[in-house]
Amino acid sequence: MKKITYLVLTASLLTSTTLISQNNSVAQPELDSGTIEQQFDYIITKSTSYKEFQLIRKSSILKIKAHTLDSLKKIQKDLVAVTSSTSKTKANISQLETEVTTLKNEIETISKDVDSISFLGAPLSKASYNSVVWLIIGLLLLGLLIFVGLYKKCNISTVRAQNDLEKINNEFETFRKKALTKEQETMRKLQDELNKNHS
Repeated sequence: MKKITYLVLTASLLTSTTLISQNNSVAQPELDSGTIEQQFDYIITKSTSYKEFQLIRKSSILKIKAHTLDSLKKIQKDLVAVTSSTSKTKANISQLETEVTTLKNEIETISKDVDSISFLGAPLSKASYNSVVWLIIGLLLLGLLIFVGLYKKCNISTVRAQNDLEKINNEFETFRKKALTKEQETMRKLQDELNKNHS
């Protein structure tokens, strides 16, 4: 009776090993396209069951890991680009504020010195000159507002990218812990079965 059980167990192990090795050689184009979430869904649907456990191919896990790391690198690269853009925007805003202050000081000095001013070779009254200068200041302030808006937009993008990165890290860590737990439980059960068979 033990010999029959041993033969059946050996035959089933050889058959499952052959099937698993054949499945590992099959191309998995679904893992090379789609979002990370779609790739995880594909792995879950294509995994095989052993008792209450889902068995997932190591090659699939490695592909998902590579794709996840690529996504994280891209997000980090985008984050660096946004941070750089934010610094440039801050520098531009500071420069514009300095220019506005300088222009205001020049306007006050010129207003005190002269009632009539020559602007681009044409004489202008003080009121006309002030109108032109305030128009320039208005344009600079408009530019400042545009830069402030761009800064806020970049800041929102940075926060969103950081949140996405944290979410992906949390999902990956959860998945890794679950996979490790399942692997340990499967190995324990296999060892128990081997111990029973040797007894």
